[in-house]
Amino acid sequence: MTSDPLDTWLGATWSAVPAPLRLAVVEHIFGADLVTMSTYAVAKARYVVERVDPDMRSDFEDVAQDTMVALTATLPAERIRHWKTHVLQQLQWQVLQNRRRRTAEKRHPGLRVDYESTALVVEDHTLVGGEDRLADRAVLRDALDAIPHPETAAVLRATFVLAPDGTYTDVQTTKEVAEDLNFSQEKVKRLRAAGTKMLREALRAQLDARDQDTEEAS
Repeated sequence: MTSDPLDTWLGATWSAVPAPLRLAVVEHIFGADLVTMSTYAVAKARYVVERVDPDMRSDFEDVAQDTMVALTATLPAERIRHWKTHVLQQLQWQVLQNRRRRTAEKRHPGLRVDYESTALVVEDHTLVGGEDRLADRAVLRDALDAIPHPETAAVLRATFVLAPDGTYTDVQTTKEVAEDLNFSQEKVKRLRAAGTKMLREALRAQLDARDQDTEEAS
């Protein structure tokens, strides 16, 4: 008995799946199509944010968007039996993480929102010291410069605001980015979702290269 050919993509990153297969792979793994899942995420995000973090109730669509990006950035290693439960759990985690970050920002007003704990968590790279943090902000600048699509790069630069002296990283909301660039919020969401995957890959590549250079120098 052979497995379904789409099982090949279990546990794969979104960027690794060929574009023509992505919708089919999502439906195969989750048991629902991407539009249905996204619609459900938006509907439930309103109630989850209202219950867990009511001060941010107006951001429920951003939460749903971030949730869907997180769910598909690396696909599950096995097929999901109850996709609604899976989406709801990810929504709740996303809202809690957002609230924790905002609380940390209030406690440390001089260091608004730390990039590494906000958006692109790069696996297998633990950041501990101040020098490492500054180094990774430099890597982030290089990765942003490597994004080939001008509008996507502009959205990412507006999203991840780096202080020139490296003392802090601020992460702007969809609304703030749209106002800065005179784009619609829908356009910002679309470009940011696609660009985040590109940026994650660029960051991994540059961090891996930096680690290799460090090993060769030692």
